[in-house]
Amino acid sequence: MPGRPRTRLTTYLVAPSTGRASSAMVYAVRTHSVAEALAAVQVHLGRDEILVIVGSLSTRTAKAIGLKAGDIRLV
Repeated sequence: MPGRPRTRLTTYLVAPSTGRASSAMVYAVRTHSVAEALAAVQVHLGRDEILVIVGSLSTRTAKAIGLKAGDIRLV
């Protein structure tokens, strides 16, 4: 029996590009695409910054920290 099509969520790690790796804040964002993740963090920060994807989290880790679709969390 066919159900509704599933869309995969990915937890992206997004950071402002500061040039200093040790002092950067990293946000975990659970979205469908990289563009959505970057846009969500841009709105969350409320200022115009250059953002970069620095990695991702596994589904298991995202669930362990209670991250839901569209959530943004400083990690």
